[in-house]
Amino acid sequence: MRISACYIVRNEAAKLDRSLASLEGAVDEIIVVDTGSSDDTVKIAETHGAHVFHFPWQDDFSAARNVSLSKATGDWILVVDADEYFPEGMAKNIRPAVERYGADVDLLIFMRREFDEDKGEVLLDTYVSRLLRRTDGLAYEGAIHEEPRRHGNIISRMATIPDGELMMMHTGYSAVLLRSKGERNLALLLRELESGHPRDSIYMYLAETYDGLKDEAQALRFAWMDVMRGRKPIIFASRTYCILIRILAKHPERYQERRKATAMAVKDFPEIPEFHAEYAECLALGFAYRAAVRESKTALDLFASGVGCGMEPSMFTQETADFVRERMEMWERLALEGMDAFGDLAGRGDWKGALAEAENAAEQKGTMLFSLLLLMEDDDSEKAREAMRFSESLLPPEMDAMWRAYRGEMPVDAQIEENFARLLPVILGFVGKKGAKRLKNLFAKFSEKGRVAAARALTEAEAWDSVSALLSDLRGGADEEAFRLLGVSRYRLGDRAGAKRYFLRAREIMPSAETDSYLRWLGEAAEDA
Repeated sequence: MRISACYIVRNEAAKLDRSLASLEGAVDEIIVVDTGSSDDTVKIAETHGAHVFHFPWQDDFSAARNVSLSKATGDWILVVDADEYFPEGMAKNIRPAVERYGADVDLLIFMRREFDEDKGEVLLDTYVSRLLRRTDGLAYEGAIHEEPRRHGNIISRMATIPDGELMMMHTGYSAVLLRSKGERNLALLLRELESGHPRDSIYMYLAETYDGLKDEAQALRFAWMDVMRGRKPIIFASRTYCILIRILAKHPERYQERRKATAMAVKDFPEIPEFHAEYAECLALGFAYRAAVRESKTALDLFASGVGCGMEPSMFTQETADFVRERMEMWERLALEGMDAFGDLAGRGDWKGALAEAENAAEQKGTMLFSLLLLMEDDDSEKAREAMRFSESLLPPEMDAMWRAYRGEMPVDAQIEENFARLLPVILGFVGKKGAKRLKNLFAKFSEKGRVAAARALTEAEAWDSVSALLSDLRGGADEEAFRLLGVSRYRLGDRAGAKRYFLRAREIMPSAETDSYLRWLGEAAEDA
């Protein structure tokens, strides 16, 4: 059995020597396809006895990779990059591993350790598909993040080499390289997307690339597009959920979205313990403590039995398990104290009630806590301050974001405005019109659209002072509803002239029966006076 090692390179003189040296005596031939080096890359390759071929770079990794495959003569092909190498003595296990695990398969996967040389940190251990049986129809697809195929189909006959027998190191993700690589990858991925014939995995790679470039909005967009397609039969397919959940966890105002993502993650990847632990956190934030305990136990059981499977790495450690166990014990106590209405309803078979509680518990309890915090602000006693600290610790994520925005500790965005508009009627029911005035400074930071939505809720509560203050500086671009709400508030405050002016402005923007009725009502009131 012959083994060929295949490289594609360009200006890799700084790293190629170590990679080639790590393969000494482990393979039968080395194929190096150079795509336009201007340094000593070719000379270094020749020094190690490699067969060097030249192929002009075409912004397509698969094109270059396939040239290297065409030059190989081995029965098996080991695909290596210049920034990858095998730890000392490890490469000698390549041939025995192929003989042991490769008899009835066309692809062998083994562990690769991502290593940041700048910081000296291990970033991730994940499996890679780098040992390929040389067969008819073997070729790579994809200009970037190229994937091996056989006659255009995913290679399904595969086996895993245990990481104790074979592992490769990768240093290509040092911090100084991330930006330039990400921008290059993004351009190639977008070109593939625009081609009209992208791979099924294109959204996953776009989410990963935008995440690396710190563009959260685009990373979330493509992550959702990817997970909605379901689980894919590729290595580390769960990476999109990892990106999605990590970003959403940073934004408490997007709690519902985070909860949906974690619920989907445990459904698509039930073998990954950290997804169950993340889902447990979301359930607990919604006061569903018994369900959170169940998910925590699942996570711990999976960890105890061996995390993940051959294609899905897991970052769940003993330290993580200890933390999850501690959280689970706290949730068990809270459930026993009767704070888990969801669990009680489910236990009685009241599924409709349980579902309603699961959807509404966080908002119901959260609005009460938020309202309580507003009411306690005027009390400077130590007892009140202690109660406020405790109440703040219990706020569910969306309410926590709203409270922090109110306190000026985080900026107001469209999601916070939407949450306030939805929950303001309930909050006003607790704090009354006087309490609504406390929100004046917060509303001043809202967009015009957000202020109109808040004014609508304040109108329902008849908090006319607050409505008037909220809309008093309307600009010419405001819509009909904004001026109509302002007209109603001015009338209720006794300013009939102002009310008429705003009603007429509303009718000018968009005539409506509702505005006309207000004007008639205003006229009748004037006659009665």
